Amino acid sequence: MLRRIAHPLLATAFVADGVDTLIHPEPRIKTATAAVQQGEQRLPPGIASHLPDDPARIVRITAAVRIGSGVLLAMGKLPRLSTAVLAATVVPAALSKPGFWTEEDLERRSARRNALLEDVSLLGGLLIASTDRQGKPSLGWRGRRAVARLHADDSAPNRLADAAKVHGPELASALLARGEHVADSAREHGPELVAALKDRSERLAEAARQHGTRFADATRAAWAPPSSE
Repeated sequence: MLRRIAHPLLATAFVADGVDTLIHPEPRIKTATAAVQQGEQRLPPGIASHLPDDPARIVRITAAVRIGSGVLLAMGKLPRLSTAVLAATVVPAALSKPGFWTEEDLERRSARRNALLEDVSLLGGLLIASTDRQGKPSLGWRGRRAVARLHADDSAPNRLADAAKVHGPELASALLARGEHVADSAREHGPELVAALKDRSERLAEAARQHGTRFADATRAAWAPPSSE
């Protein structure tokens, strides 16, 4: 809701200025022509060669761009792009105006200074609006969050080490108690286990003695060569 109110308010100044420039272009053309002439005299030749040859055309194009971008911003269409375009039109317009410090009349100096401050304020508001993502996270925020997650993953071994320091003595005590229990059980039932194993091995040896001879005879018969009768 706040953006629906702020965007038209911000766009109003640019739409009104663009319409006024198209209706009465002479003062703006005169100011732009004087600024270009001063630039050609004071700037280096390499930079001065890039100044526009037809200031009147640039003034009209800038006015049309301000109207179009202002209407888009007021309607909430492409707000970031439209504010960036409007910000780009503020800089040359502010630079083309004569400096207030060269004006000798106090009232005119004050008016020019206030106009320059208005341009600077509008430029600041446009720059803020051009970075408004309407609640969506920016690439920088997502990058910092990803880095924070990586640091959190890197700290997992440290958390494990801290947990081992805290619960290590308890774990060692539990393992020691378990080992003592196993040892007691071995001491208590060891003789019974040894006797059972001994009895089992004796029965296996007796079975081997009883059936070993027959198994050996069967093996020799199976592998004996056939008779040549």
